Amino acid sequence: MTDVPASNGMGLTARMRDALAAITEFVARHGAMPSRSLLAEAMGCNKNNANRLMQGLVERGELSTTSRGGALAGFGRAGVLVSIRPHIAARLAAYCAANGERMTAVADDAIELHLDQLQGDYAAVVSCGDGVALVPLQHEEGGAQ
Repeated sequence: MTDVPASNGMGLTARMRDALAAITEFVARHGAMPSRSLLAEAMGCNKNNANRLMQGLVERGELSTTSRGGALAGFGRAGVLVSIRPHIAARLAAYCAANGERMTAVADDAIELHLDQLQGDYAAVVSCGDGVALVPLQHEEGGAQ
């Protein structure tokens, strides 16, 4: 199994680290989260034990779900759910597994770098509710670039 660092919050058991590594490897190969049945098969346990492992990882902020007790949606529970094409998700998961990085951290950095490049010429960052929004800049020709 791939070595996966423990969360910054509550620690992970060895079995949870193995489950997180199996999930990360599955995403790297398939570009999607495994079902509980597939995780059970990969871990050599029954579906109930796989479910408990998944729930423990959700509680510790390593995974997120679409709803309480719902299907796995991604890595980490802070932030918003962003859907990316499966081949990009697979590349991202493989990179993170090989380098001991968290997918959310790498995605955050990549998006922030991209938006920083856009901000100078194309958009301005403005406060919006609890966060910020990019607003297209109007140019002299009357349209946004």
